[in-house]
Amino acid sequence: MRIKIRKKAASMLSALTRGACGPQESYTIHTKEKLFKFLKKHPKQTINVDYPKGSIKGFSGVDAPIPFDYGEWPELINPADDMGWDLIVVPTAAGHTKNMKPVGYINYDAGIKPHKKGNDKIIVAPSAIYSKEDKDTIDNFFNPIKHFKEVVWLK
Repeated sequence: MRIKIRKKAASMLSALTRGACGPQESYTIHTKEKLFKFLKKHPKQTINVDYPKGSIKGFSGVDAPIPFDYGEWPELINPADDMGWDLIVVPTAAGHTKNMKPVGYINYDAGIKPHKKGNDKIIVAPSAIYSKEDKDTIDNFFNPIKHFKEVVWLK
């Protein structure tokens, strides 16, 4: 009996690994480019906002209020830190999590923070719509921080 249970458990584990028992719960996505393609094909992803706009969050070694929502896609795993891909919601869309599309990104400077390479922050906006004020707010927050490269906007 014990052998049958072990074989059944091993079979079930193998099926779960293959995704044969239903939808996979998480996906490891190795690059931001692959993340963008995945989100284009599968836009309805769970978003967790860990730090709402105005929360205290440390980015440059100093804890300060952030002017945007900061969170992650918990089911889309970034192998750089084995956690959900990080996201920043444009300031005018704070509190929203529906129909979010990537509009930009922020990379760590690997020369200054080599252990953070690949742990990029993805900027999202509802229907990819954001304002000049959104762009300026995020640029003014991140561009002065030495261990980040300059913010990149996709459009």
